[in-house]
Amino acid sequence: MLKRTITLLSVLTTAFSLTACGGHVAEKEEPAKTHQEKQKAKDDAASAQPKKEAQETAKPQNSEGQVKQQKPEEDGAITVIANPQSILALVNKTHKLPDGYTPENLVYPDVPFPYADKIEKREMRKDAADALEKLFAAAKQAGFKLYGESGYRSYERQVAVYQHNVEKLGKKKADQISAAPGTSEHQTGLAMDITCEEMLTQPDPLTSDFGNTEAGKWVAQNAHKYGFIIRYPKGKESITGYEYEPWHLRYVGVKAASFIYAHGLTLEEYIDAEKVNRNISDEN
Repeated sequence: MLKRTITLLSVLTTAFSLTACGGHVAEKEEPAKTHQEKQKAKDDAASAQPKKEAQETAKPQNSEGQVKQQKPEEDGAITVIANPQSILALVNKTHKLPDGYTPENLVYPDVPFPYADKIEKREMRKDAADALEKLFAAAKQAGFKLYGESGYRSYERQVAVYQHNVEKLGKKKADQISAAPGTSEHQTGLAMDITCEEMLTQPDPLTSDFGNTEAGKWVAQNAHKYGFIIRYPKGKESITGYEYEPWHLRYVGVKAASFIYAHGLTLEEYIDAEKVNRNISDEN
């Protein structure tokens, strides 16, 4: 009887040991599976985070739920502006247009040119072209015949013009009279170099002498009424980075042009360069 009891106890002990061993293995496998699931969830969350950050960066919001303005990108010492379509976009030696930028709605303004071909440099953005037509019509009524000389200038054309000036005048002088590719206002479609009948008799119709003609004086005193400014005025070379150019008109809208004219400012002085290049609303 005692022997049978001992045998039965031995069998039960063995069975219990096997059951316990099997449970231990299962416990080791279960944490491993849970760890994999947690790691996968962690990886998925990490993968989703950049997308979330990108979305937040693309449309950051202020306390009123309005989309905030974007900071301009930096290209070395030159800022790549974020608002090339704005009529107040600041384009100069330190603020350039995005690579490959081409303005929308380029048209041929219905104004006289001293050449017949409808080529690229006759074009302007439609809003600027409409304003130029009104300016030229007013000048005609005042007894002055104005001519358009050079408007839109593509990036490829800028390369050719700038390189020509460098080869002809040297880089230092070229930088004073022409823009490095990507930094020309002409690429915005908002600028037009103009001249008058009197200047067409000169070897170069685009010189500071235009500012001394009666037509040039009239333009300087009246361009703002139609939304244009003399972009590179006399005495402001250290601010604009360019020599005096009485022939270079830039469209900024009547409101901004009138204020700039009344206070004797440059575009750089009128705007906060960092703010205006964060997609602020146009001033009309």
